Amino acid sequence: MKKATGKKLRGPSRASLREMNFDKAKVRRNPYALRIAAEGISIHVGRGRPRKGTETGPTVPRSVRFPARVWRHLEKRAKAEGIPLHAALRAAVLAWINDETERP
Repeated sequence: MKKATGKKLRGPSRASLREMNFDKAKVRRNPYALRIAAEGISIHVGRGRPRKGTETGPTVPRSVRFPARVWRHLEKRAKAEGIPLHAALRAAVLAWINDETERP
């Protein structure tokens, strides 16, 4: 086992940074960001943790059971819509709730 030397890690050296080719790096944008901004969904439906200050509060994980055929259909529909499966489920539940509250 090695002993700690007390040196702080400073990141890559200048020489190694020069060797890296940043021209070929691809920047991947969040494909859902524009859609979420346009639709104004109030819960976090994208991948990963929301940015600091934009959290929507605590969420409660629940288990939902559907037949395999239903899951396959949901996965296809979510992919066609361009959103993650669980985001599609959250959006469907919210639409169902909003539809119920709009009825007289």
